[in-house]
Order: sequence, then C-alpha cells, then structure tokens
Amino acid sequence: MRWMILALGVVLVGCSDKAPQQGFEMPAVPVHAAAVEVRDVPLFFEAVGVVKPASTAEVKPQVLGLIKQVHFTEGQKVEEGALLYTLDEAPYAIRVREAEAQRDQTLVHLTAAQKKLARCKGLTKQDLIAGIEWDEMESKIALHEAMLKADEARLAAAKLDLEHCKITAPITGVVGKSALQAGSMATAAPLVTLTQIEPLYVDFSITEKELQKVAVAAPAIRIYSTGKEECLAAGKVTFMDHAIDSKSGMLAVSGKLNGDHKAIWPGQSVSVRLYYDKKKGAQLIPMGAVRTSQDGPYIYTIKEDKTVEMRLIKLGAEDNGLVVVEEGLDGVGKIVTQGQHRLFPGSKIEEVER
Repeated sequence: MRWMILALGVVLVGCSDKAPQQGFEMPAVPVHAAAVEVRDVPLFFEAVGVVKPASTAEVKPQVLGLIKQVHFTEGQKVEEGALLYTLDEAPYAIRVREAEAQRDQTLVHLTAAQKKLARCKGLTKQDLIAGIEWDEMESKIALHEAMLKADEARLAAAKLDLEHCKITAPITGVVGKSALQAGSMATAAPLVTLTQIEPLYVDFSITEKELQKVAVAAPAIRIYSTGKEECLAAGKVTFMDHAIDSKSGMLAVSGKLNGDHKAIWPGQSVSVRLYYDKKKGAQLIPMGAVRTSQDGPYIYTIKEDKTVEMRLIKLGAEDNGLVVVEEGLDGVGKIVTQGQHRLFPGSKIEEVER
C-alpha cells in the first residue's frame, strides 16, 4: 500500500504544470549593530570592602553624677569641644571649697612659721637661741610648704572634677543615640558615640597574585554599590599591610575616599575596584553582543556583503557596559548587538536604528 501512495505522489508531481521556485532567498534579518571601539582601558581588581569612618570616639563621663541636661539632638553634627552633657555640679563645688579652705589653713601656718623664723634671726646671731630650736623652726616651715603643695594639688583635682561635670565632644563628628537622658545617673559606661564621617575610608583585601601586579605607589580606587554600576566615590590607597595573612593568603588594604562622594554610610558593604594598570589600544564591544555556546563566548560580525559570521572570542576586563575582547576581533569593523537569536552563519542582515 505504501508503494502505491509514493507512486501516486510522483504522478501528481509530473502532471503539475507549475515549475518549482528557483533561487529562493531568505529575507534580511533586522538587527542592531555597533562598531568596535578602540581605546585605552584601565585595568582593575574587584573586591568586597567595608566603609569606615575617619575616627570614632566613645564619650564616657570622667566623674559620676546626675545628668542635669543633654545639649544635643541625636544625629546632629557637633564640633570638637561642643557641650554634650551637664552633670550636677553641687557635690564637686563643695569639694572645691573644702580644698580651698584646707589650703588657706596650711598657708596661715606657713606664714606664721616664716614670721617667727624672721624674728629669731637677730637673736640667733647673739647666741640667744639654741641651734636645735633653729633647726626645728626651719623644719616646720619646710613641712608647711610641702603640705601647701599637697593642698594645692588636691584643690586642682577638685577643680578638674568640677570642670568634668561639663562633658564636651572630643572630636568633630555626628552624635549617635544617647544611652542616658536628663535625670539619669551617669556611670563609667559610655554615654554616646561620636563618628567623624569626613573623610571616609574603605577596608578590603587583595590576593598575593594581585599584589604582584600593583606597580604604582598609591593606586586609584573606586567604590560601587554591590551589583550596581553607579560609582559612589573615588579615592586612592593609603595603606597596605606589611605582611600577607598566612591563613587566608590575603593582604589588608585601606583607601581614603575623596570628599565629593554620594551618600555612603560607615559600615556599608561596597564593591571596590583597585586600578593597577592600563591596557592600551583595547578593542571593546557591548556586553549585549556576546552570546555563549558550549565552545565558549561568541559574537556575530558583519561582513561587507551584509552577511554575518560567527566568531569565538576571548573576553577581558569590563568597562561601563563594554567588555574588552582579547582575541577574535582581527579585521572586524562592526558586530551585531541585538537580534542574534534569528541569525546563523551566512545570514543576510539589515541594520536598523535603535
């Protein structure tokens, strides 16, 4: 039965008066294209970093006492020396007066001893006062002088404690959340933390292999939000550790960021690029032009007759949506950037505007 159907098909074809179409040509595939860009490209390493403030300071009371007043708003920027807290000064003012009274009492005794010694000087010349009594008067004066020095030291300490009732900012920075409010008793625990956010720094690590490629003394850095291409800040490396960590094989690096940066917060995790060299005359193409097969990345190049050729390529560094092609672009002027899904080697294409 099957051979009869095949024979019938042959007869029908033979009886047809229409000749088969000859020279059928597939229509041109509309694509977006771009020229290969040739320019110098900076080379960089990428690492995960953490933004650090210039400095932080925990504000602790140097004397204990009742907090009478808080002089700042949380999150406010304050200058070095600005008044932050006022403690109850009354107990410390009393100690100052007590120390002053003790000093004055010692001073009276010293003055009296000095006058007695002065009166006795003439009598000593006439041998009317024994030498031992003279020595006792001199010793008493020396004792009162020493006691006066001790009293003055205690008075200075009491005045210092009184001054410490006014707690001021040790650095210029932004104040955090206050641990205590007015009416609470200040102890030795920190009251608030000050953070100096200008300039900012970033800490990260590089490998031993990457370190060997760093030739400049203070390489440039840029930081980005994780997974994004928007540059948040630029700066340069200011510190490289003196030794590689034997456990991790990494070298600790720190960089200082320029002041004209976007919103960044201390403690923020960022992507850090360390620029160590420059590739001159690099060939760049848009990332969207690259496709991947089991043989590796490839692109479609456009020939003069408006047909395409598939080329395997070797990719290098990325730069703002473009990628360096290390191998595979010899003699290529234009490539397909969109529309590759409808192409095969030899396809006719038509370039369309975006």
